[in-house]
Amino acid sequence: MRLKLSTQKRTRSKVAFKLFSQSPNIPALEYTADASVSFTQGNMGVRDTSSAEIKEGTGTTLTIECIVTKTVTTASSAPVLRAIPIVSGPGQLWVADCTATPAANQLNKAHNLTNSSTVDNTSTTDATTAGIFIGLKIVGPTSDKKILGYFVKIGQVTS
Repeated sequence: MRLKLSTQKRTRSKVAFKLFSQSPNIPALEYTADASVSFTQGNMGVRDTSSAEIKEGTGTTLTIECIVTKTVTTASSAPVLRAIPIVSGPGQLWVADCTATPAANQLNKAHNLTNSSTVDNTSTTDATTAGIFIGLKIVGPTSDKKILGYFVKIGQVTS
């Protein structure tokens, strides 16, 4: 029997945050979504504590909450959003997109979240962030701008 190799080029889908491992296993949950917001698979959802709804990186009172599992063009067509809850700490590891090329001196440090889809890997944090990302390992070639790490929820932030 002969196997035929495919000549089609494989393309990678762009997902901002991708679950790498977690212990114990935490299932995706359903959240109440802000009806005026669209959501992108792999992006972070934040809870607007003034309305108790999930938004994608917008609002005035924010707490990091989850990673969206499916793209929804407008939440009014799907007011319930399915997402993986973010667990604070190294029990849940994520592969994350970075704003800059990652470097060894940025590992094991806390980084701000640039927006709902990117880690600001400049090795800095500030008091106005709802959560941080601890980078542990560079994933793939540095030009891919990806690191493996975990979230730490800091709490509610008024922006």
